[in-house]
Amino acid sequence: MDVLDYRDSVDYGTRTIDFDVVRSDRTTLGLHVHPDGSVEIRAPKDASRDAIRAKVRKRARWIAKQQRDFASFVRPERPEKEYLAGETHRYLGKQYRIRLHALDREPDRSSEGVELIGQFYRVYTRRADDPAHTKDLLTTWFRNRAESVLLERFDAGCERMQPYGIERPEMEVRTMEKRWGSCTPSRRVLLNPELIHAAPYSIDYGVVHELCHLKHPYHSDAFYDLLERVLPDWRRRKERLEKIQ
Repeated sequence: MDVLDYRDSVDYGTRTIDFDVVRSDRTTLGLHVHPDGSVEIRAPKDASRDAIRAKVRKRARWIAKQQRDFASFVRPERPEKEYLAGETHRYLGKQYRIRLHALDREPDRSSEGVELIGQFYRVYTRRADDPAHTKDLLTTWFRNRAESVLLERFDAGCERMQPYGIERPEMEVRTMEKRWGSCTPSRRVLLNPELIHAAPYSIDYGVVHELCHLKHPYHSDAFYDLLERVLPDWRRRKERLEKIQ
């Protein structure tokens, strides 16, 4: 059974690399950088602290690169919205404005909901003066659209990856506080519903990024080589994704 033995750190230039040491029945030292940036050393039970620290120092440059690369796919915080009439929100990369429709003034409609017509989200509501309720209605609409659109883009991404020997895994739309997507150890791809605000051009980058992790779990040179082959313009797609508000 693997057991967390202790936590330690080493200096690398102007930064400090913190790491956890896990003891197990193995004969060599293993080093892992997780998507959250944490570092884990898997060590034989008889490995000395000096040997472990030497391993971390030797791989410090690689560790720092992995941490930067993982951080590069972090979802930036979006400004808080007020959900008032006239406010703009992105959908598939384009801006649309909220237009409130009080149901007591809409004789031909009885149920609440959102419709995208022209340049407006038409929000049909019983509580037109309640921004929190408007937020609930619009968030639900975005989530429903994300379930549909992200599945379409995911299926297209899987077809794109077939020539590289990557088969379609399971996919789940899951809210994540800080990440656009994730590939779990069980080979399930998670996509953040917030991707619905990005253009399909950038959504496809998010999908392919995670599918590449099925073959290369870490942001290694091999990972970027594959990403480059599948999406030669991935840097532009990534840049546009990072700029959505």
